Amino acid sequence: MDILGIMKKTINGIPAVEGPIPVTDTSYPFCSMKHSRIPLDLEQYGYAEEEYFLSGYANIYDVTADDCLTIVKENVPYKNRILVRYPRDKKKASGRVYVDILNATQGYDIEDLWHRISSWCLENGHVYVGITSKPVSVMSLKNFDYQRYKELNWSNGEMVPMPTIAKSATIPGTEEGLFWDMLSQLGILLRTEKGRECIGNIPAEYIYLSGQSQSGAYLNTYVSYFDSCIKKCCDQPVYNGYFNIAGALVQRSVRQQNTVGDLKLLPRNMHPSSTPYICITCEGDLYLFNQYVEGDLLNIKIENSDTENNKCRYYEIPGAPHTNVVCPLLPAIEEIDKASAKRPYLDSKILDHINDFPAEYYIRGLLEKLHIWAAKGIAPEVIEPICRSENDLQRNEFGNAIGGLRSPFLDVPIATYISSTPDHPEGISGKMKYFSKEKIENLYGSVEKYLEKFKEYTLTQLKEGWISKTDAERMIQWSKDVIKNIE
Repeated sequence: MDILGIMKKTINGIPAVEGPIPVTDTSYPFCSMKHSRIPLDLEQYGYAEEEYFLSGYANIYDVTADDCLTIVKENVPYKNRILVRYPRDKKKASGRVYVDILNATQGYDIEDLWHRISSWCLENGHVYVGITSKPVSVMSLKNFDYQRYKELNWSNGEMVPMPTIAKSATIPGTEEGLFWDMLSQLGILLRTEKGRECIGNIPAEYIYLSGQSQSGAYLNTYVSYFDSCIKKCCDQPVYNGYFNIAGALVQRSVRQQNTVGDLKLLPRNMHPSSTPYICITCEGDLYLFNQYVEGDLLNIKIENSDTENNKCRYYEIPGAPHTNVVCPLLPAIEEIDKASAKRPYLDSKILDHINDFPAEYYIRGLLEKLHIWAAKGIAPEVIEPICRSENDLQRNEFGNAIGGLRSPFLDVPIATYISSTPDHPEGISGKMKYFSKEKIENLYGSVEKYLEKFKEYTLTQLKEGWISKTDAERMIQWSKDVIKNIE
């Protein structure tokens, strides 16, 4: 079987584009910013939000005993959706497009990348594209608005008895593995005239692909098995760089599993990529994924490299939880209810002490370093991971993890950051506890000296490119605001 020949024909088969899909008071995209927990008016920032449907054909792949790709079914039809946001004024566009594999862990689309970088995109003119990644998310879209989404299709071509399995990560009769060719086709589409029409006729000079959590496992799988093959099939890059926000230590099967039930992931076992790839593990990830993976994630080693055939940087962020469950840009609860999906756990007992470590500041800084790597060939600095003890992480006298990508939140501390609470229904939130004002004064001599030291550390990180100027200003302001409320 000429796998590369079949793949080349498939991924260069540009999908048909339908849209922008009309928006009315009663029919609008799921994840629309007008219907987030705290609505965001993108027009005030000169940004458009539009939804498109993509129709095409994808292959179903599998992996042989020697870990090579094989094709089990060719040219399976599909129809999927993308959600895009772009600056209406093309002169303000940066030329960068950030594609997000929408996270399906809760059974509906979650825009993890947008939640992390929205303000950065609006400030710098970056384009955002989110793509639905799994049949269970398509089911929630149809629950949300059947008339709008009824034609979306991830069928594997087989007939299955009704009713479908509810509350399962896997839906019989569908095929999650159609997604790999969808991703490749989307990257190629965005570089064509037809694709540019979806993003305000803005040329896509650099396209970066991202995933978080389960979508981070998808990203690892895509990079491992498809990146090198795609380069042999295309005369131009599909993606200029990859960015894994949480989920760096896991991947998934190439095709849909036969069993229904809870999510199953695999420990990371990747082939190297010649495309710049930055992957992140927040401290909370080291505990969270144990419920989905068989294996010891604490002892997985990811090698940093900047060779012609292997470009990888790995960072661990101590103190940071898996994600931010209280982000105001998440879908409103009533929107999730319309999708018949699982509500997030927002008990006030958790929210009162939730870990609010702002990992997004470092995510945006690392995305900038990824762009420098892709555009100029300058690889970012290597940072050693969080220090391990025999079976856990090493911690200092404040209870905060030692090592990893440091921050003034941990090196000029006024709190203990617990990144994960696995024994709680919403362990991904973590918790934190501020020091007393007396303890802070004993540590630093005075509140003023604490603020001075925090600012000095922050400005050093700005100079080194770990954070942006805007985020440095936010961090310094945070230190001033939070200290006022500590007793």
